[in-house]
Amino acid sequence: MALYKLDEYDPNYASDVFDGHDIKNFDVYADGDKVGSVTNVLVDENDGRFRYFIIDTGFWILGKKVLLPVGLARLNYDDKRLYVPGLTKEQVKNLPEFSENLALDNDYEERVRGVYRPLAGTTALSPFSYNPATYNYLQEPYFYDLSDRNLRTYEERLISKRYQSR
Repeated sequence: MALYKLDEYDPNYASDVFDGHDIKNFDVYADGDKVGSVTNVLVDENDGRFRYFIIDTGFWILGKKVLLPVGLARLNYDDKRLYVPGLTKEQVKNLPEFSENLALDNDYEERVRGVYRPLAGTTALSPFSYNPATYNYLQEPYFYDLSDRNLRTYEERLISKRYQSR
């Protein structure tokens, strides 16, 4: 499962997919406090679906970059804000740091998902059994299904554009 930054996956994404808007630089808020900003989005090479926002936590956690599964975010396009209800500073501190030269693999992604599972509503009563040999994103729709209608439309445009260029 190779993941690419949106601007590498489609250099013209802002004009072609996002109607001239740029999802990068949206401010990120958790429980009313600004906790960082979006620096990019990771796209699945296989199907063109958005998987993670790359968040720079700025001064909140000393400039640490982390991944946020797209399904946990709520976007406000007018205010250029991304909201993550229930996200705590402690959770962000426990996330593995993301860096530009990091090779993303199943184990890294699982560490990210493990921190977010309580936020997604999974509990000890409904544990998720991770198997790296068989894992796919469909197993945890709460992380990757887009409830945001606009973001889903943008994703569909990106996928359509990708298939038209083949």
